[in-house]
Amino acid sequence: MKATLFGLTLLVSAAALAQPLAELSQSSQQALAQEQLHNQQRQARFHAEHRQAEQLLAQQRRALSELQARVESLSQSFAANEQALADTEQQLALASSSLGELYGVVRQAGGELQRELAQGPGSLLQPEHREQALRLSKTDRLPSLPQLQQMVVLLNADIEASKRVEPVTMAVADRQGQVHDQQVWRLGHFNLVSEQGYLQLNRERGLVSVYPRQPNGVAVPTLTGWQPLLLDPAQGELLTQMQTTPTLMQRFEQGGLVGKGIALLLVIGGVIALARMLVLARIQLRINRQLAKPQQPSDNPLGRILSVYQQQRSQSLDTLELKLTEAIVTQQQGLEKGLSMLKLMAAIAPMMGLLGTVTGMIGTFQTITQFGNGDPKIMAGGISMALVTTVLGLMAAIPLLLAHNLLSSRVRTIRSILEKESIALVAQHAERQSPVEPA
Repeated sequence: MKATLFGLTLLVSAAALAQPLAELSQSSQQALAQEQLHNQQRQARFHAEHRQAEQLLAQQRRALSELQARVESLSQSFAANEQALADTEQQLALASSSLGELYGVVRQAGGELQRELAQGPGSLLQPEHREQALRLSKTDRLPSLPQLQQMVVLLNADIEASKRVEPVTMAVADRQGQVHDQQVWRLGHFNLVSEQGYLQLNRERGLVSVYPRQPNGVAVPTLTGWQPLLLDPAQGELLTQMQTTPTLMQRFEQGGLVGKGIALLLVIGGVIALARMLVLARIQLRINRQLAKPQQPSDNPLGRILSVYQQQRSQSLDTLELKLTEAIVTQQQGLEKGLSMLKLMAAIAPMMGLLGTVTGMIGTFQTITQFGNGDPKIMAGGISMALVTTVLGLMAAIPLLLAHNLLSSRVRTIRSILEKESIALVAQHAERQSPVEPA
């Protein structure tokens, strides 16, 4: 019974497992079939792409061959063209050997003429000439015959204009800034001058203006006949430079405080020298008068020595000599009054100039430290102070030294007169005290 039940159980289990296995086998076969189909599609696509790549490679190889053939052809053509160009240039050089020099001459002459017309009155009076000369100076090929003829015309016109002194009407800006038409005189291609003086060209505005500073003797209402006149051969550059040249007072201001101190020393020293010169001249005049009247002592150094002699003539020879020497020393002190101060000022003046030089250079170095040395105008103030103070110091010292030497020479002359007269008085006194022995 038990065996029968066990057998029935096994049959039921086998029947239950048979159905899932069949389904699994069927799904596996389907998956394998799909994979085989996918692989076949991939292989087909790969073969197709491979065939396309081979076709493209063949096309590129054919294109490369064609390009190589074209490059070879172009290289041959380029070499042939280079050879032809070299032959042509050689033929051109042989045919135009002298014309090359003509090309350089025309460009150079055109450039010089353009610069001359640009700086002179012709830039406003004949602007078309300047433009023509500019085109000739910038030409990059051999000039043609009309261009050469044009150059000749321009040069002749420039030569003709350089010798003419003629009146022309131009727009002139006066010192108040007002612009009005006025008749001015053209001095060749050098300058323009009017009743107010020389005129400065203003090419941007197309007018001329009066220079703020004028050289002497330029007020010329008319230019007729022969008369002297200043001429700026640099076409206004010298007149422009004159505008920036400092005047004497501006130079003095550049010296700063040190320069004013040197000028004060010069003034004080000059006053002292002039005063002592007048005093010594008056003393010299009185001494000359006293020499004519030695018996009547007056108020002068020689008269005072004569008064001492008259007062001490009763003394011994040695005492009289000492008294006269004392009187000479006393008078000499009065004569040399102010000379030591004058000499001191003459020595201090160049030292103050050196002080200004050092101060100016210190200021220059400070400016260089702050702003660099790219702009010379920034350093001009310190350099001007350094140079101007040196000049002022020498200008003060030289006349003061000359005045001191002149005054010292005058004092020595007066002292020699006093000593000579004193020695004569001592000798006269000695003769009186010594009796003459009979022969």
